[in-house]
Amino acid sequence: MTSKTDQERRGEEVGVQAVPASPLCAVTAVLAWLGARGDTPGPLFCRIDRGGHLTYGVDGRLRPIDSKTVARLVKRVIAGTGLAEAEFSAHSLRAGMMTAADRKGVPLEAAMQHGRWKDARTARGYRRHSSLWQGNFTGKLLGDE
Repeated sequence: MTSKTDQERRGEEVGVQAVPASPLCAVTAVLAWLGARGDTPGPLFCRIDRGGHLTYGVDGRLRPIDSKTVARLVKRVIAGTGLAEAEFSAHSLRAGMMTAADRKGVPLEAAMQHGRWKDARTARGYRRHSSLWQGNFTGKLLGDE
């Protein structure tokens, strides 16, 4: 599967911190997925048919998951939370990562490198105004900080 930043399908390594005590640990989830997926060549996230079987292309490689499937999965998870699923998409995952990084004070450049953004203006567009009030100069002007 190609992307805007990886037309040659080379892939990239991205460091993800393990948090084994968390039920949301990405490393634990990926390791469990790899145990189920096996070591067949192909994309990390691949298509699964209605019967729960991995699907392969004519080249014998696993077929990549479709972006529409990711969008449906996000909406399915959101529906279980009681939030308005229409307000969420697959891009909500990127926006959530950038917003959380911003709230934790992660420098924009570090978040851009992890999320593979090349343009700072585009990356800033993913922040959901989380830091709008942090260190806001009007508070200092009015003596509130």
